[in-house]
Amino acid sequence: MGKVKASDAVVRLLENWGINHIYGIPGDSIDTMVEALRKEESKIKFYTVRHEEVASLAAAAYSKLTGKIGVCLAIGGPGAIHLLNGMYDAKMDHVPMLVLVGHIPSRLTGTDYFQEVDTVELFKDVAVYNKKITSAESFPAVVNQAIRTAYTKRGVAVLSIPDDIPLGEISDSAPQLSTIFEKKTPGLVQDDLNDAVALINKATSPVILAGVGAKNAKNELKAFAERIDAPVAITLPGKGAISDLHPNFIGNIGKIGTKPAYRAMKSSDLLIMIGTDYPYAAYLPEGAKCVQIDIDPEKIGKRYAVTNGIVGDSAEALDYLTEHVTPVSDRPFLKTCQDNMKTWWNWMNEDQDQKKSPIAPEALMAGIESISEDDTIYSVDVGTSTVWSTRYLRLRENQDFIVSAWLGTMGCGLPGAIAAKQTFPDRQAIAITGDGAFAMVMQDFATAVHYKMPIIVVVLNNKQLAFIKYEQQSAGQLKYAVDFGDIDYAKFAEACGGKGFRIQNYEELQPALEQAKASDVPVILDVAVDVNAAPLPGKIVMDEAKGYARFTAKSIAENHKMEKMPPMKTVMRRFL
Repeated sequence: MGKVKASDAVVRLLENWGINHIYGIPGDSIDTMVEALRKEESKIKFYTVRHEEVASLAAAAYSKLTGKIGVCLAIGGPGAIHLLNGMYDAKMDHVPMLVLVGHIPSRLTGTDYFQEVDTVELFKDVAVYNKKITSAESFPAVVNQAIRTAYTKRGVAVLSIPDDIPLGEISDSAPQLSTIFEKKTPGLVQDDLNDAVALINKATSPVILAGVGAKNAKNELKAFAERIDAPVAITLPGKGAISDLHPNFIGNIGKIGTKPAYRAMKSSDLLIMIGTDYPYAAYLPEGAKCVQIDIDPEKIGKRYAVTNGIVGDSAEALDYLTEHVTPVSDRPFLKTCQDNMKTWWNWMNEDQDQKKSPIAPEALMAGIESISEDDTIYSVDVGTSTVWSTRYLRLRENQDFIVSAWLGTMGCGLPGAIAAKQTFPDRQAIAITGDGAFAMVMQDFATAVHYKMPIIVVVLNNKQLAFIKYEQQSAGQLKYAVDFGDIDYAKFAEACGGKGFRIQNYEELQPALEQAKASDVPVILDVAVDVNAAPLPGKIVMDEAKGYARFTAKSIAENHKMEKMPPMKTVMRRFL
């Protein structure tokens, strides 16, 4: 009977699960596993990053793009701690992740040894599966269960691995572990479907709200919306579920949403929620009936009073509803929404036509869109870059958009673009990030260079934490502690071995974008954007209006230099 190292058995198991890459940083307490990966490098590619946070954020982005499990690896202690941010991103956006972290040798556990951290306790809140490996014999079986649990519960499975255990030898004739996994989708309930059909047929002003759960049902969503002649609003992570160019599209809702979407919601008599756990009830209809479709029964009625809940796959449910509802071909409510949206797009076009310097972020989005390809993957960071990208980028049918939606962590843009280019090397990958967010992870631009990933990173450089500045203003507070010194990110790109363009005048923008698109190496576009560009909500609610008024009064009273705001005429017509 032959023997094999437990680490080698686990790597073969990962291969059987279809795992073909891992992000991470090697080191003493995980090096036994890294050595096993080295021996199988033709089957599992190891991507060495410059910071463990980027490893976990990239793994989360990979899972968001593919639905497959993302894998990252680090030493115990500080490496494990650095992984936490991306792990929470995966947890809160409900995507599967496997995390392998090293641990001190078993014989030294509990002795306050160098870098000894209780990682099981550390990961208790973030993980759906959280175990410390206790024997070589059980190691493969525990890994197998971890992967199954991560898929089943759409969350993070983490294993703490004492460095001596992977060295243990186990029988190579152990029973073969099954890596066949079938996602169990709840079956649709006929009565629920029939009740939904009745509600939809009675509605005069239905609004569809599509979330990330609708992204796997793009064709079905489009057919359903056209069948009932209803407007479609989207959540932030749901951007791309329907093309921004579709005539039924009315934009995002919420603080980064559109005024037409806000108006439609407040005028609706039926809200149809598809694959979303949207939390901001203030932006939803008041007193309307509601049909909610979600694969997770716990989400039904969690945020909004539901009249009818359908538990199951969005595509299957929409197929049934489209077939059985009464078709509508001329709904006045949709026509009103479309007229409102036409006005909104006219406003957005005015914004994007600005040819001033420093560059208007809105105009920058138009430039980015002009070089985008039909299957571009946008990896968007958190901050004002989220607002400008969500509001002004008009996604086409086959384009993708990923963001840290629920955790809202800055620094997700670059790792997402790395994951996108690694996963889909033939597709264009564009990261859109502010200078504050990019500075948190900028060291891993060198990772993209090293692995020859020709991504485009657009840095909106205003030398400040702009979104936080406007949060302070909307709360009636004065600007404080949000300004940065300048960094020339174009020179940084060149220092890393990529290309960099520092764009300070509008006339320089389009030529630089075209050169970035044609480049075969990673590029940073360091764009000096207008520091006074205000990412105002699509609809300013009363508390925000009061906050801006308090900010103005304080600025005058304390003789602070006033930040420029958009002309009041613009604010009144667009946002109030």
